[in-house]
Amino acid sequence: MSDYYMLECYASPEQWEYTSVDGPPPSIEGVASWLSGRPFGVKVREPIELSWDPDTRGPRKYLYDAGIPLYHRALCAALNEAGVDNLQTYRTAIVDPRSGEICKDYLAVNVVGLVAAADLGKSVYQAHSDPPLIDSDFDSLVIDPARASGLLMFRLAECVSGVVVHRRVKEALEARGGFGLTFVPPQAWIG
Repeated sequence: MSDYYMLECYASPEQWEYTSVDGPPPSIEGVASWLSGRPFGVKVREPIELSWDPDTRGPRKYLYDAGIPLYHRALCAALNEAGVDNLQTYRTAIVDPRSGEICKDYLAVNVVGLVAAADLGKSVYQAHSDPPLIDSDFDSLVIDPARASGLLMFRLAECVSGVVVHRRVKEALEARGGFGLTFVPPQAWIG
């Protein structure tokens, strides 16, 4: 059994429709990418203003990972309680264009830590660069525990959209109800 899992927030079988964030993320001066795994060296103006997509309905998820990663405040608190200390968080104001209601329940999150933790000799993947970093496509991933170095949460350098969490974090979040998250074993992860 692996000590690491890929963090995802899929739709549940019972609930296929969720409220989504609208449009492309706003440009933030000095922030090239929220997926770089590097700390931002600039002061980010807060709150970051976003809007819910008026064409979507349903409950709101605890984690949105498109554009600017958004984590519900309760999820951030649970991650912190689990020992995760490498998140840069920024307040947001997300307006519902239908009602004008402003939601302040989410934080924009920069996961600091980019680790080349894939065991490429045992993983099944297609590389788009040499070395295979940033945008490799995995059909099956094997995490090298020595490279992961016991870290609790980080971005996978070989595929920066992938967020890796340690089993301890998974268990801590599951003990708090799971937050609608899916902890995908790396061998089953397609990313």
